[in-house]
Amino acid sequence: MHNGQNDKPLLHNDAWLSKTLNMEQVLLDGRTLSMEQLAEIPQDIRLKSPLLLRAECEDGLLHGRLVETQQLLEMALKGFAAQADEASMLAMLGMLALLYEQVGDVQESRPLIELLRQEWARTPEACSGFVPWAIARAEANESENLEKNHSVPEALFLASAERFRQEGKPVWAGFVLLDRLLFNNQSVAEPEWNLWMHWLNRNMAEQPYSEALYQILKDQTASDSLIKQLPARYAYLCRAVLMGAADPNPESLFDDDIEIQIYAAAARASQSITKGEAESAAVALETVERLHQLVATPATLRAAAHLGSSLLEMKSLSTGTAAVDPDADANQQPITPDPAGRDGKSNASLGAIQEADDDFPLAPPRWRVKLIDGISFTSLQNGSVAEPVWKRRKAGELLVYLLLQPGYKANREQVIDRVFGEGDPAKRSNQLYVTLHDLRQSLKDMGISVDPVYAKRGLIAVDEHMVDQVDAETFMTLSRVGDQLWVDDREAACRLYEEALPLYGQLGTELPGAEWLDRVRDQMMDRQTIMLKRLAIYYSDMQDDMMVEQCLGEWIALRPEQEEAYETIILHFLDKGRRSEAVGWYKRLERMCMEELGTEPVEEIKRLLWR
Repeated sequence: MHNGQNDKPLLHNDAWLSKTLNMEQVLLDGRTLSMEQLAEIPQDIRLKSPLLLRAECEDGLLHGRLVETQQLLEMALKGFAAQADEASMLAMLGMLALLYEQVGDVQESRPLIELLRQEWARTPEACSGFVPWAIARAEANESENLEKNHSVPEALFLASAERFRQEGKPVWAGFVLLDRLLFNNQSVAEPEWNLWMHWLNRNMAEQPYSEALYQILKDQTASDSLIKQLPARYAYLCRAVLMGAADPNPESLFDDDIEIQIYAAAARASQSITKGEAESAAVALETVERLHQLVATPATLRAAAHLGSSLLEMKSLSTGTAAVDPDADANQQPITPDPAGRDGKSNASLGAIQEADDDFPLAPPRWRVKLIDGISFTSLQNGSVAEPVWKRRKAGELLVYLLLQPGYKANREQVIDRVFGEGDPAKRSNQLYVTLHDLRQSLKDMGISVDPVYAKRGLIAVDEHMVDQVDAETFMTLSRVGDQLWVDDREAACRLYEEALPLYGQLGTELPGAEWLDRVRDQMMDRQTIMLKRLAIYYSDMQDDMMVEQCLGEWIALRPEQEEAYETIILHFLDKGRRSEAVGWYKRLERMCMEELGTEPVEEIKRLLWR
């Protein structure tokens, strides 16, 4: 402790101590404090109270002050750790994971979510409501889980509300139910919802936001007068989801909030469609598609599908024909919207819409980028193909990394950590800017005259207006949308899968292995495997044996180490009465196991031949 009157901590002042203790008791009683109330205590005193820090973090999450709140959460976590308060530490970890999910920071979120899942499975009664809330958002943002079943995250939202109810925090139960409503506002008719409304009506009286929160939840709609009473983040989302009136240019406070940015981009697309500006609408919808790789809800997916349908309809009306990619194969059928509320669009079918009318200004030169099986650029102006020559391979790695990010951009620290790894911060920062120079020079030498890569305001980015399409992004989009359709419309899903399959290959063939790059390659291989398995199921239902065998053969060629693939093809031939071919595949499996694994096939597969 420093000596001197000016350095004497204010906490020793009896008045501040008494006020701080009173506020801490309010929080312990389950009530909520606004930021205005918290600000009555000087900041240096608030920072010494983990309870007040937590309250400030809660307010920050509600209002969308995400960057500032992340720093405060880390401080609060340390404070509760010093007190050995494990329950509060777990709550802070839940809030931190929820924040990471909101900003789409998968790398930071993943280890936290795994820890929270373990704790929730082991001792749910010891978990704050923030724990299942964060897991719910993680389940939703892992697109395959959302596409399979909305009910998993929805059940977790309700479990979160129940934990807040047990903690005596009705306002937080109300906000997690509001998040549940915004997540999927077409699926809250269950009787349990009415029971929640009765409980909230009895327990939220005279709490901050209680009147507006209860009325919006009860009616499942909103008005301007009610929305004005909500904290900033939820005010924006309620206006976007419940009133269909998203602000296309939200305040900079929400720059890192992916869900808000999705609705903002959708609002820009809607404005462009209304004005008949197809090119700018397509660009905005491409932004929505990229952001959906990080954050997704049934409500955002429906909004994107509706706008995609509107854009395609507008193009059809203006040309008298179906809107298709002008450079696509003439025999290829256009992807049509799914009437159930999800459509089969890909970035290729939206991003490549070109306006032919003279009333529209000429777009800047655009390129189709190939990252799979060799990096190359194809000009949309004259069809010329150019391949970059790298002075340093890190330049190629940086380009691939940026082109795989939403909006083709990432914050500077993220780029340094992922692409340049660990080491001295100053040295890695230097490497980044040297590599940026090399990347710009390589693209300039290739014939790209405009400055395609920029660094400003903490962001490193490729100019998205110069990129028409990236093959890896198209592959992932076709696969992901196919997964969305699989449950309700397998025929439409399989059309998209068959478009995606030929695109698959080695991402960044000429680039050395890097942890992040290997991870993306593994994700693409997993998607290709799932598509082949589902196509085999589809063609089996259609009794098209030739296509079933082709898909299963490609699956084994792709993943020769997967015994499940051999088991599936052996079962297929046995079911068709072609035992000799089943035995032949078993022999191949036997050789693979011995040569690659030094073992024999599992007994269950061997028994198939003698069933």
